[in-house]
Amino acid sequence: MIRSRFAAALVGVAAALGAVAASCRAGRPATEADCAALLDRLVELELRERGLQDPALGARWRAEARAKFTPELGACVGRRLPAGALDCAVKVTTAEEMAHRCFR
Repeated sequence: MIRSRFAAALVGVAAALGAVAASCRAGRPATEADCAALLDRLVELELRERGLQDPALGARWRAEARAKFTPELGACVGRRLPAGALDCAVKVTTAEEMAHRCFR
């Protein structure tokens, strides 16, 4: 059951990372650290939405997401982040909200 939840969460993460990678608006270029932080935040939000609070599970999900989304992370680096995208990502409460509000 946890495995299927993780797979479902990764679909949401992929969609949001795609939004980051495709973003071309004015702003500064995303660094590798920016992209990794955004992915980690997405994983954190997905875990929270599912009511999962185990730190060991969070660490495993982050590691698996970074491995699974290596190409998307690479595509994210150098893309222009919309102004305020990183601040927005910290403030949102759901992964869907992050994708829709922070990268448009």
